[in-house]
Amino acid sequence: MQNVISRWDEIKENTNINLDLFLEMTEFCINCSYFQFKGQSYQQVFGTAMGNPLSPIIADLVMETLLDSVTKTIKFPIPVIKKHVDDLMLAIPKDEIETVKNTFNQYHQKIQFTVEVEKDGKLPYLDLLLVRKPDQTIKTEWYAKPIASGRFLNYLSAHSMTLKINVAKNLIKRVTTFSTNVDEATAKKIIHTQLRQNDYPKPLINRLINRRRENPPAAAPPTEDDNTKTFRSIVNIGSLTHKIQRTLRSDYPEVVTCPQQRKTVRSIIPGVKDKLEENQRSNVIYKIPCADCGSSYVGMTSCRLKDRVSGHRSTINKLTELREAGKDETDQEIMRLREKTALLDHCITNNHQFLLDRVEVLDSSHKKQNLAILESCHILNTQHTVNKRTDTDNLSGTYAGVLHTVKTIQHTTHRRTVE
Repeated sequence: MQNVISRWDEIKENTNINLDLFLEMTEFCINCSYFQFKGQSYQQVFGTAMGNPLSPIIADLVMETLLDSVTKTIKFPIPVIKKHVDDLMLAIPKDEIETVKNTFNQYHQKIQFTVEVEKDGKLPYLDLLLVRKPDQTIKTEWYAKPIASGRFLNYLSAHSMTLKINVAKNLIKRVTTFSTNVDEATAKKIIHTQLRQNDYPKPLINRLINRRRENPPAAAPPTEDDNTKTFRSIVNIGSLTHKIQRTLRSDYPEVVTCPQQRKTVRSIIPGVKDKLEENQRSNVIYKIPCADCGSSYVGMTSCRLKDRVSGHRSTINKLTELREAGKDETDQEIMRLREKTALLDHCITNNHQFLLDRVEVLDSSHKKQNLAILESCHILNTQHTVNKRTDTDNLSGTYAGVLHTVKTIQHTTHRRTVE
């Protein structure tokens, strides 16, 4: 927190929050980094957690404070200092390298630096190779580490063509922009080598290089239209997605769609962290079977499933108490319970009980606005539900064909499994 306090004069220019509240919020974000592994809970005890959105900002803040502190103790001027998060590039005398490194490493025992010295007038820094010329000027070349695999998004992958072309364009831009005093043939060779390793066809590479040479990109000022556009993702399904995008551009020019892959590395390789138990999950669609008939209730909840089921159990217990007190279906309290959920309505009408200990999670979404649509879809595709007809009234008829296909596939799969 000392780093925030020491640089508060700079930070406060960008916020209306006072220092005390800002420190409290920052501390809360840092101290809430925890996870479970093999049933054991762990919490970050030093520094900030990888993946925490605040980590890069805090790291940059710490480095700024470190630089201010260390450079004041060095007894000679440093003409050049460049910083990118924790990567530093300094121009210092050769006989002072060890002195400067030790000075930096004395700042904090858990923040230690290593040194890479220029060799033959060349020094790699980030994605650049800095080349010191005899007249002491610096030229730059595009650079990849010796351990770099050279892998980009492969041209033969199932991603959208737009994404593949943008990957190629970005590489061409980096090579040509980062390289100064490099002839066109050398830059073209680098581009071809990198992209051909990832199966990009030569005609496409040449076309993109020529297009950039003939029409160098210029930074266009933002227009008022940029603020009125709506951006949405759309699942990438071969040529179908491109056709949908083309139709949307024609009919809804204010909507910009971006293809999104559902089959990601993360979906294939399981995470190492412990999965939440079913009853601890939130933002889910769930199903509860009836103990007395083949029906079931489909519901949704944005809170923990355990809490939602507890709410069902509480209202069912309330219904049981009213019945034991001699109340019938015409009683006002029982009528109010009937209006709460279709589950209670089924219990009151048929005098049935639901198996609250056999709740099944059908679906989930991290976007709460998707839950209502998912719930309606599962109600329509689940046989013998007790849900009310009004639960699916808001579902667009556009989903009917897709749901029918999904239901047919599910029924066929189930029949084959039974056989």
